[in-house]
Amino acid sequence: MLTAENRYTQRYLIVHADDFGMCHATNQSIIQLWEQQAITSTTLMVNCPWALEAVVAAKTSSNWDIGVHLTSTSEWNVYKWGPILNQPGAQALTDTQGHFPADPSYMPDVDTDIVRAEMNAQITLAKSMGIDPTHLDNHMGSLRNVHHRLLIELGAEYDLPVRFSVNPTYPTGDENEMAALAAELGVLYPDRVIGLPFTYEMDQDYTFARNLLIDHLRSLQPGITEMLFHPSSDTEELRAITDSWRSRLFDAQFFVDSQVLKVLKEQNIQLIGWRELRDLQRKKD
Repeated sequence: MLTAENRYTQRYLIVHADDFGMCHATNQSIIQLWEQQAITSTTLMVNCPWALEAVVAAKTSSNWDIGVHLTSTSEWNVYKWGPILNQPGAQALTDTQGHFPADPSYMPDVDTDIVRAEMNAQITLAKSMGIDPTHLDNHMGSLRNVHHRLLIELGAEYDLPVRFSVNPTYPTGDENEMAALAAELGVLYPDRVIGLPFTYEMDQDYTFARNLLIDHLRSLQPGITEMLFHPSSDTEELRAITDSWRSRLFDAQFFVDSQVLKVLKEQNIQLIGWRELRDLQRKKD
């Protein structure tokens, strides 16, 4: 059991599948992995066309550990989504076709109040659908840098932990300010966040990818680490949406692989979800 006292004496791992609701192929994989107890959390993109299917699956059990994947980008060429809130100034969040832009480079030009209203609407929608969020994170890091304070403030407003780390794989330069604000507002976050690769070279096969994951597992430090990845089933839909489909198929296999499960056991790594971190945060209130 995770407590404030033992948080740094054990190696805790959140096995996290991103992008629940993104498409049917992703939903299929995440649902299967959850039923196999191969993942410990996921995160919902309420803007996406297949979000309702994800919500229906989540309602089959009260045990689902689901956060809200705050979204302001739509990265694929032929598969798109956009804001859910029709507010004054909402066009600042969209391209000329009404979709979110493909990358977060536009975000510094958007007023924080407009971003806040859209993110609040996404959280409210998830809750109205019956989701009891366990945490907040953000798609493609779109709230980092310019709007990073908003991410922590939303965590405080909804009393939810937030994905970021002062020991990131890819620093964005706002980590120290976010940590100071999180401490001030009582928002918890993992000690480390490890994102598995989005793509691999063609000569880097599944065995290469699995060995990279095993190296990460063997080198985990005490504390809470979130390992995030993007599992999907192999379908024509997935291959049409993204050229990262190959890595997503690898991701779907990792935590049902006997060699990975053997390492988790040998290393005495304790699997937890975001719910445990949320419970720890709320005990501080």
